[in-house]
Order: sequence, then structure tokens, then C-alpha cells
Amino acid sequence: MLALFLNRESRTSLQLQIFQFYFQAIQRGNLLCGDKLPSIREQAQALNVAKITVVMAYEKLMAAGLIKSRQGIGYEVIFTTPVRTPAAHIPLAQGSPPVKPEPAGVSTDVYGEMGRDFYCRMGVPDPNAFPWSSWRKWNNAPSVLKEQLFTRYHSPNGLFSLREQMVRYLNLSRGINTRAENIIITNGIQEGLSLLSQIFIIHHAASQEKKCHIVTESPCYSGAWHLFNYYGADITPIAVDNQGLCTDKLPEYATQLCYVTPAHQYPMGSVLSVERRLSLLTWAQRVGAYIIEDDYDAVFTYGENPLPALKAMDYHDRVIYMGTFSKTLGPGARLGYLICPDELLPAVQNMKALNNNGSQWLLQQFLAELMQNQVFYTHLGKLACSYASRLALLRDGLSALFPDGKIDGATAGLHLSLHIDRSPDVIALLQQRCLQAGVRFDTLQDIENGSEEIWRKENNAGVMFFGFGGLQLPQINKVLRVLEQALIQP
Repeated sequence: MLALFLNRESRTSLQLQIFQFYFQAIQRGNLLCGDKLPSIREQAQALNVAKITVVMAYEKLMAAGLIKSRQGIGYEVIFTTPVRTPAAHIPLAQGSPPVKPEPAGVSTDVYGEMGRDFYCRMGVPDPNAFPWSSWRKWNNAPSVLKEQLFTRYHSPNGLFSLREQMVRYLNLSRGINTRAENIIITNGIQEGLSLLSQIFIIHHAASQEKKCHIVTESPCYSGAWHLFNYYGADITPIAVDNQGLCTDKLPEYATQLCYVTPAHQYPMGSVLSVERRLSLLTWAQRVGAYIIEDDYDAVFTYGENPLPALKAMDYHDRVIYMGTFSKTLGPGARLGYLICPDELLPAVQNMKALNNNGSQWLLQQFLAELMQNQVFYTHLGKLACSYASRLALLRDGLSALFPDGKIDGATAGLHLSLHIDRSPDVIALLQQRCLQAGVRFDTLQDIENGSEEIWRKENNAGVMFFGFGGLQLPQINKVLRVLEQALIQP
């Protein structure tokens, strides 16, 4: 008889532990067809659990088709196809070891565990941002359309119903005129960057026998910087200032891609001026480049006259626009999108098909209907008002605490950057004191990836980043109080 032991300190329920034990034993062939399980009374006594716990575990096994109850006999295994592990081992042979791939870099601004601290993390939206009441109503409603969508392959571009609604959404929110055919739904912005890297960097190196040249901002989003480096691109970082990318320093030689965040520079927060936008578009034509416009959080703008997207000024089809619903629905939705120039559309569409044959359809259809019935726009308006209040509280509080500092990023997005003339050691001490009080924020050193070296040659100020999207007003007040106490400590 197999020995079953229960871990009463585990988060897994006792009922589920019993089910999992017998499920694995039957699947592996440790219990064969015709073998008997202990009776409910015997099992309950042996394990010191209530009979109902054993009953429910056995019912799960019956529902899975592994056992059945025979009157007067008890519970009997009926599963006939266990997976048997071969007894023979392959002898060790002499030869070369397998290749050990070098892992790509991943900084904390791409992925980092959320702790219990009040973490002012950049790019994190309100944890209550997802419209749960609308979701429950939609998801629980029976629908023939949902049944059809679930059992069919779909276009790698994404559901047409969503792309059709996005044409209006992009025009209203970012001033972009496009067609549903030019939109490709991705698993967040990161997949969009990966698709473009595969098409441009890998293919260019194979077909042209030389590295793909990419221009980025300095500092640059780690998710793009590490990806471009890992695929072997030749990267030229260009420093940013309070007007965004310094376009007068752009290289005047063949370039395939230029990656920018013009609406809310990541991570510094500056906005690319109109003059520099025009200069960037003109430069792209001269050197034969496509511009990747990462518009990761600019759907939330707080200025009186926000600038339209760079794509809205693109009359020569040079801009590849990237957006996401991570800030309006939540990062877990994994919904992003590309607007591709006509010349790139077949290549991106085919690469998307080869990667995963299209993004998950369920949230796409939900969002399409949310946009169609205008609920999404109401949801967006409420979020924008809430974020504006949090931004104002954080901005004013930081200005009072650091009167000699300079705040950037207050016109869009979900984070601010604070530039202060303090040494790295002083900022690190301040950061440590805040951590001890349960408040966490990032500095440029925390998210560095190598792209910031050019910026540092021209700037000596320390930089601290404060995301406010994931914090409520009382939590922001606590962040400010902790900062104040940390500043006055001897």
C-alpha cells in the first residue's frame, strides 16, 4: 500500500493533497487498473481528517475518470494507460557538452517582484484599474460569438472587431489616422519590440552580412536596450534633455531603426518638442530609418494642449507606433499593439504568426465591446481624473521637500522624475532610510543598463523616480511623510 502523508502547513488544502497524491500515483502506474483505494472511513482514520475531506478528494478522482465506486467493493482504479518510466538508462557517451546560451539582461524596470512596501514603481497602474463589474457582466453572459471565437484560429493581426474600434480610439486619444488593417495586436509592448528585433536585427545581419544600426535615447527603457543588445545590434545612444532626444546629435549615416519615447521620455519624463519631432522625421528620411514610437503611457496627459503622437505627424510612413492597454486595463491583460507602415505589414504579420499565431482572443473581444458601447471611454476618464489628483499631490509634495530640485514628467504618464544636486551616497542613504520605513523608490542607478552613460557625461545630478499610478492618495501622503522624516534625520 502506498504511503500518503499530508503537509498541514502547506497552503494546498488537505482535500487537494489527497487528490494530487492518487492522481500522480495512477498516472505513473504506481496504482494499476483494478487496484483498490482505502475506504473513506479507513482513509479518514489513517490521515486524521474528516470523512468529507476524503469524499471530496475521491469525487474529484471519479470526475477525472481515474476511479469508480463499486457497490460492496469500494473505490477501484479504472485508468488503463499510465505513463511508465523506462527502467533502462542511456549510458554516458563521450562528446561535446550542449551549448549554454548566455541569458539576456533584464533590469528591474522590466521585471521586478512586488513586495509589501509602498513601492513607487514606474509604469504600474491603479490595482483597481480593471473594470471588474463590466467584465463579470460580459463574461457571464452566454454568447454564440464567444463559443465560435474559442474554437477557431484567428488572424495573427488580432480580432478585427478590436482593431476596428481602435481606429476611432487612436484618432480621439492620440490624433492618429490609421486603418484596422495596419494594426497588429501583441502581447504587450515587449512582444512588439521582440517582433521588430527579429525582423530588423536578425534578418538584416543574415541578409546584409552586417549589424543592424539602431539609435536609442540615453537613458533608454531596459526592455528595448537589452533586447537590441542581445540580438547583436549596433546601438548609438543619444542623450535627452528637457525637450527630449537631442536631434542635433543624430548620426548622419545609414540607420535602420530609431527607438524613442517622445510623449513621456522613459525614464526621465521630458516631452519631445514639435521642432525636434519635425527634425527627427526629416532625419529618418535622410538616413533611411524607421522610427519606433513607444507611446507606453501617454494616453494620460495633464497639460492644457498635449501634443499629438509623432505618428500623427508622419506623412511619409516612417513611424512604427507602439501602444499598450497595460496602463488602462492592467499589465496582466498583456494587450499591446503596433501600427505598421504598409511596407512592413507583411513581414510583421508573418513573424507574429510564426511566434504565436495571434494573441489571446478573450480580452480582445471584451475590450472591443467595451469600446463600442462607450464604457471604455468613461473608464478612461475616471482613471485620468484619479491619476491627475495623485500627480498633483506627489508633485507639490516633492517640490516642497526638495525646493532646489527639478521635477520632470508632470505633463503625462504615471511617474515623475526628480533631479537633485546630491551625491549618489546621499541619495542611497535617503533611499535606505525610506526602505526601513516601508517606502521604496528607484534611482537611475537601480535601473541602469548601459544606455545612461552618454547622458551622465553631460549631467551630474542625481535622479529619483516616483511612480504614482499604483498608489492611492493616503499612500502617497505616507510616501511624502517618510521622505520628510528621512531628510531630517542626522
